[in-house]
Amino acid sequence: MENQYFPELEVPALAESAVRGASYWRSLIILAAATLGLAGGYTALFAGTSGVFLLPIASSLGSGRAIASSCVALSSLGIAMSSPFAGHLIHRYGFNKVIGGSIVLFVLSLLSLAVGPLIAGAVGLKVFALGLLGVATTPVGYLPILARSFERRLGLAFGIASFGAGVGAAGAPLLARWAIGQYGWQHAYAILAIVAAILGGISILFLSQVDVSVHSASAAQGPTIAGVSPDGFGMTLAEAFRTPQFWIISISIAAVAAVGLGSMVHIPALLVDRGATASKAAAGSAFAATGLTIGRFMAGLLLDLTPARILSTCVFFLGAVGAAILAASTQSTSFPTLAIAAGLTGMLVGAEGDLMPYLVKRYFGLKSFGIVYGFMISLFCIGTLAGPILFGVGYDKFHGYTVVMISASVLSVTSGLAIFLIGPYRYKS
Repeated sequence: MENQYFPELEVPALAESAVRGASYWRSLIILAAATLGLAGGYTALFAGTSGVFLLPIASSLGSGRAIASSCVALSSLGIAMSSPFAGHLIHRYGFNKVIGGSIVLFVLSLLSLAVGPLIAGAVGLKVFALGLLGVATTPVGYLPILARSFERRLGLAFGIASFGAGVGAAGAPLLARWAIGQYGWQHAYAILAIVAAILGGISILFLSQVDVSVHSASAAQGPTIAGVSPDGFGMTLAEAFRTPQFWIISISIAAVAAVGLGSMVHIPALLVDRGATASKAAAGSAFAATGLTIGRFMAGLLLDLTPARILSTCVFFLGAVGAAILAASTQSTSFPTLAIAAGLTGMLVGAEGDLMPYLVKRYFGLKSFGIVYGFMISLFCIGTLAGPILFGVGYDKFHGYTVVMISASVLSVTSGLAIFLIGPYRYKS
C-alpha cells in the first residue's frame, strides 16, 4: 500500500536521500582535503614565503637581488616542466598515489634547504627540485578533483579550497619571519617542512576515505548529451591547442602571474627601501598574501554568478591599480596605503588560481581536463618564473622599483583587455 502521508519515507525516497547524504559527505571530505592540502603545499609554504626569504638568502649568498630571485624562482621552472606530466601520472595512477608521493618529496625538498653549502648553484638546484617534485601539492594536484566532484557550486568549491592556500600564505610569512629571526633562514625551512608534513598528511588521509578515481566523475554532473558521460565531454589537448581561447587565456594569466608573484617576492624589499622595518616588511608580505586569500575566495564565489572573462578583467585591472600605487610610492607614503597596494597585487596570484581551472572546464571540458590544465599551468609557471627574475633585474638596472611597477601595471591592463575577448563559455553546466 502506498504511503500517502509520508512519501519521503518510501523506500525509493529513502534510498535517494541516502545517496544525497553520502554524496554530501563525500564532497565535504574532498573539499576539506583540498583545502588542507593547498594550505600545506608549495603555493602557501614556499611561494607565499619567498619574499621573506629573499633578503636573507641574498645576504648569505653575497649576491644581488637578481641572483637571489633567480634561485627562488627556479621552483617555478620545476613546476612548469612537471605540470603536464603530473596530469598524465594522475590519469594513470590516480590522485592519491601521485599527491601522496608529491607531499613526501616536497617535505624532503624543504628539509634539504636546511642543510648544505651556501652557494647559489646548490640553493638553485634544491629549489628547482622542490618545484619539480612538489607539483602535485599545488592546484595541479587538488583542483582537478574538485572539477570532477562539483558542478553547480564549482566556483565556490574552488574558492573555499584556494582559501586554504591563502590562509596558509598569509600566516606562513609571519611564521617564517619569526623562525628566521630565531634560527636563521635555513632552519626556518625545516620548520615549514614540519607544517607541510602535518597538513599534507591529514589531506591524504581524508582523500583515502573517499573514491577520488580519475574516472569517478558521476558527481560532477557536467554538460550532458544523451549517451555521453560528463567525464568524456570536451576537447583533447591537441584540439585545445588549436583554439585561440587556449593561448589567450594561457598568455594572459601567465603575464599577470609574473606581475603578481614578482610583486609578492619583492614587496618586502620594496617596503624596506621605502623605510619600513623588517617586521613591517614581513607584514607587507602578509598583506599581499591576504589579498591572495581574498582574491581566491571572492573569485570562487563570483564565478558561479559572473562570466569568468568579465571577472578576470576586473581582477587584472585591480592588480594594475595596486602596481601603479607601488610605482608612485615614496618614503613618505603611509604604510596602510602600501599594504592596500600589496593586497591588490596579491589578488592577481589568488584570483587566477580559481579562474584558470574554471576557464579550462568551461572552454575545454572534462575529457582531458588534467592534461590541458597541466599544460596551461606550465605556461603560468613560466610567468611566475620570469616575474621575480625580471623584477630583480629591473631593480638592479634602474636602481629602484618605479619602472618595474609601471611596466607591471601596463601588462595587467593589457592582459585584462585580451581575456575579455575570448567569448562565451563553450561547455555550460
